[in-house]
Parts: sequence; structure tokens; C-alpha cells
Amino acid sequence: MSSGSIEKLTTNIKAAGCAAKLSPVELAAIVQNLPILKSPNLLAGISGFEDAAVYRVSEEIAIIQTIDFFPPVVDDPFLYGRIAAVNALSDVYAMGGRPILALNVLGFPTCDYPLEMARRIVEGGAEAAMEAGAILAGGHSIQTKEPIYGMSVTGLVHPKKILTNAGAHEGDVIVITKPIGTGVCLLGIKGGLLADSDAAIVYHSMSRLNASALDAALKYPISAATDVTGFSLIGHLHEMAQASGLSVSLNSATVPLLPQAQQCASMGIVPAGAYANRNSYSSAVSFGPSVDLPVTDLLFDPQTAGGLLLSCPEAVSQSLLKDVLDSGCTAAIIGRFITGVPGFVEVN
Repeated sequence: MSSGSIEKLTTNIKAAGCAAKLSPVELAAIVQNLPILKSPNLLAGISGFEDAAVYRVSEEIAIIQTIDFFPPVVDDPFLYGRIAAVNALSDVYAMGGRPILALNVLGFPTCDYPLEMARRIVEGGAEAAMEAGAILAGGHSIQTKEPIYGMSVTGLVHPKKILTNAGAHEGDVIVITKPIGTGVCLLGIKGGLLADSDAAIVYHSMSRLNASALDAALKYPISAATDVTGFSLIGHLHEMAQASGLSVSLNSATVPLLPQAQQCASMGIVPAGAYANRNSYSSAVSFGPSVDLPVTDLLFDPQTAGGLLLSCPEAVSQSLLKDVLDSGCTAAIIGRFITGVPGFVEVN
């Protein structure tokens, strides 16, 4: 095994067919009886399944705290490290904040792989942290059977400017700031089904910070936000709608897709996590007769380092979309929040 590739590990992970994340039902069962110290300064936390915790330290400053890590999703160690860091940093952007501090979380089998590989992983993470303006100040590492990498990230936000997954209003338009299909495309890349140019677009999307999208969006009145990660587009729309007491009308034809994502899904190249998400949210979603199975698979596809989901008034939605597009993002208006069963997603 060369020091420049973790292909064996990513192959094993994909072959195992395991979902990358615990399902929402599993998470709820694990945390439901935890003793929780309550505080009026905890502005967002475990009860709302938010992207990160937010704690007010003064009238002007609140701390955002998050942690995220996962096994390799690509063969190149540096790229894997960058994507994992971008994924962790995204939680701070999803809460409307700015990252200021990061700590590495590293598990690595030094008996099986050269240390050079671990060094490249953390270098990829360091590059993303530096680009985000966050100080990489240390971290923690242990021996594991396979590499695991991510970050604990601290950010800052004004207590009155926090974005949460609640707060969407009836009639608000939903904007997404990155295309979906990373899970399907990563399997397609592993199977040699994507051209190098298409694979490069997938990697670029996953390794791009959500900072510019947030900068563009904050010029407008955002009522709710989250980022699209392992629970899929359907899952995260469900969370936003449920927290806001509304339903979602989703126009599947306007959802931006990564190159070859639909073709791969049409061939049945779908990760196990997509089936787990379908299981979890099957009672909270309906599909119109014109929505094909490959499209539904992509809507349940678990995303890695996905874009932001933003809820805003229709009156400003086109201007917001233009500014997000001008920032270099692949963005689109994909639906709206409507009156209905809280958390329900209607896909047309």
C-alpha cells in the first residue's frame, strides 16, 4: 500500500454497506434520558437537533460549538482531510456564525499505514481551517482500526443573529447552495463510472466552504437555516419544517444535481445510507406520480459537506439567489414552506 492512497479502506467501507450516521430514531433513543443541565444561556442544543450548540456569554457574543468526523470518503488523504474539515466547519456557518478555533479529531492505525498518510490528512484539514480563518490549535488522536478524521470547531455569533432550523414562515422560499448527490457520485467514482472532469466537480463541491454562501445570504432576512449532510435533503427539510411547524412543497426538477448523479442512481448505484434515510423519513414524505425512483434515491442520498438550506421571504428570494450564485455557488430555489402537517415534505 502506497502512502498516497487509502483506497483499500474506502473500498471496504463502501462494501460493508453500512450507513455513515445513526438514524434520527436511533439518535433520539440514545439521548432521550440523558441528564441535562439547563441554562437560559444555552440558545441552541440537543433538544432541537441543531447543527451545533450555541451558548451566550454576553449580550454581544455567543459561542458556537460543534464536532464532526467520519471515515475516508475518498482515496486521497489530503482531500479526505479537507472534506472532513469543511464538513465540520459547515455547522458553524449553518448557525450564522464564523469559525475561530479548531481542534483535530484523529483516529489512525499506525501499524497498518504510514504516518505520512496521517500527516497528509491533517494537512488537508489545516488548509480548510486556515481558509475559514480558524486557528488550528491542537486536538486528540488515538489508534483505530481505520482512519477517522474530523474537527471540533468553535465559532462566534451575535446572540440575536443566530440561524436555527426553526423559524421558517409560511410562504418562505427555500434556497440550496450546493448540488446534491455526493453519496451516489462517490460510489460511481469508485466504480469508474465518472470521468475525471466530473469527479473533479464532485470533489470541488465537497471541499468548498459554505462561507461565501453565508456572506451572500446574510444581506437578507433569513428565517431559518441548516446544512445538508448525512440525513439527506429530505431529512434536513423535514427537520426544518418540523421545527417551524410547517410542511414543505419541494420541486424536484429544480434541485441541482452533481454530474452523473442521476445516471448512477438510475443504475442502482445508491449507498446504504440512502436506504436508511428512506426508512427513517418514509412516513414524512409523499412523491408525485412524475417523480422517478432515481430522483427519490438522490433526495434521500446522504450528503458529505453539502450546502446550506436557507429559508427567506419570496420578495427577496431572487436577489438572494443571484448574490449566492455570484459568489461562485451552484444554488437554486427548490421549494417553499406551506401550511400542513409539521415536518411533512411533498415532492412534485
